[in-house]
Amino acid sequence: MKTTTCPICAYTLDDTNDEIIYCPVCGTDLIKVNSEKIIRNSPGTYTMEDKQFFGKMSANATIILTNQRFLVIPEKLEGFNRSTVLTASIMNKITSNYGVVSVPITMIKEVRDGKFGLLGKALIVETKEANVIKITAPKLKEWKEVLSNTLQASS
Repeated sequence: MKTTTCPICAYTLDDTNDEIIYCPVCGTDLIKVNSEKIIRNSPGTYTMEDKQFFGKMSANATIILTNQRFLVIPEKLEGFNRSTVLTASIMNKITSNYGVVSVPITMIKEVRDGKFGLLGKALIVETKEANVIKITAPKLKEWKEVLSNTLQASS
């Protein structure tokens, strides 16, 4: 049995008789992996809402920028007792499959500064389809600069 590791999200999977073409977590093409390179990645949090109210849930995630896509890969929640099992199952249901947000660089309309709650600084990524991804990560100014440079290079 052969194992395959995704070069973008590092997910390891065991190949069965079927040849796996795409990573089941981030959707990376495992056959043409040479064309996609990681530019920047870091842990952080995200939400899909621009306007945030008190108590709005944000999820811990790994934020990855490649030369082709902007990815947000949330951590899967695991439950160990009754209360955390319920929270984990609801959160995993809300975030769908793996909850991965994958936006092609060509679909990003704008990157701007914003707020996360009352005091937290955030980076807001708006797509051409009017979707909003609000992230917090270490070194937000560098993230904004790298994202802006990648957008300019792709257009």
